Amino acid sequence: MTSVCITTPSLFASTPKTRLLDSNVEALSTLKTDRLGDVGITSSDLEAMQAGEYILHARNGSLLKHPVEKIRLPLDPEGHVQRLGLVQAPDGTLYATQQTLFHRSTDGGRTWEHLERSLEGLDGWRLQFHPDGTMLNVARRGSDPPGVWASRDEGETWESVGRIDIDSDGVLAMGFSVTRLTDGTLLMPVAVDSDRIGNAEAAREGPAMGRVYRSGDGGSTWPEFSVLGGWCCEVNIHELPTGRLVAAIRYQRPLLPGDAPDLLEQTGAASIDQGFPFKHAFVASSDDGGHSWSTPSQLTTVPGQCYCAGVGLSDNRVVAVVDHRYPREMGGGRAMVSHDAGETWENEVYYISHGRAAGYAATITLDGEEMLTLTGSCYGDVSGWDKCIGRTEFSIVRWKLAQS
Repeated sequence: MTSVCITTPSLFASTPKTRLLDSNVEALSTLKTDRLGDVGITSSDLEAMQAGEYILHARNGSLLKHPVEKIRLPLDPEGHVQRLGLVQAPDGTLYATQQTLFHRSTDGGRTWEHLERSLEGLDGWRLQFHPDGTMLNVARRGSDPPGVWASRDEGETWESVGRIDIDSDGVLAMGFSVTRLTDGTLLMPVAVDSDRIGNAEAAREGPAMGRVYRSGDGGSTWPEFSVLGGWCCEVNIHELPTGRLVAAIRYQRPLLPGDAPDLLEQTGAASIDQGFPFKHAFVASSDDGGHSWSTPSQLTTVPGQCYCAGVGLSDNRVVAVVDHRYPREMGGGRAMVSHDAGETWENEVYYISHGRAAGYAATITLDGEEMLTLTGSCYGDVSGWDKCIGRTEFSIVRWKLAQS
């Protein structure tokens, strides 16, 4: 198996930096994501937005209602705010997934059919498509290596067609999505030794490593991987119209020997009683099809803004939807914007969804302008992860960026 690990200068440094907080990454210092757009917002504002046919846009000190279309999906009895997927088949058909429900659209997302589906022991839906149109799912069954299953009947039945052989006995955590590049190459992020993320003692042996496996034969074999870096997990990769790849990364690690005594204060973790100095969204890029990656750069500065997935639009624009989880009453999904292929990010934000639990989201575009964002909302008791199961209401938001 071939490993490629080339570190290049950060492509995301937009302003002078404060001192580097972590030697593995580059950190943005002046764009603070706690008050993007230079305007405050309340949980009441967000709750009203969730019920309405608009999202909120903060820019230049103003908070404006931004009209959108919201398509509310049926409640999945096994649905959860962190169980979702949104993908387009080669023939243009769209599929949104919860846990036991597929939602299919053949008219660009205007209308949706709802299909019941079973995981049959697999750990989740990471749908993508073979260039010939065959539906694929990359998943694990128990402790088996990650496998690839194929379906020719829209997920009613599956057959094993490949697997990802990983040269490690460590605990694995797979990303939430599989990326199909324009040339048909498939990319699957995997975090190796992922148990070290939450275990300071185990972390002394070395970092959890974020890898990106690649397949050139429709998922049958995955003979090569590149390395994003240490502590990179829950990675989503999207291809821009220019061919550049942008990886949205959950960067999370425990305190380590040699950390500054005030690192929890530096990163804001102390203010919310978090033992993880880093639990933030980071980004990296590749200009060679994912064979090598830039050094990850910090995107969000608020602890708990950590899950991120993006989409590339026309004119070098990138939209990254980040979850916000602390404090819980402010939870939901928030979209950040870049106008230069992710090199810098604007001081503005779109509030996409609201709930009491982290607002994971997936976004696609069909024309480089209009976006479809799948996101869930859960209110009430979210004191445990399982509390959201069967109580998450998903919507597909059809929207565009506001005019500059």
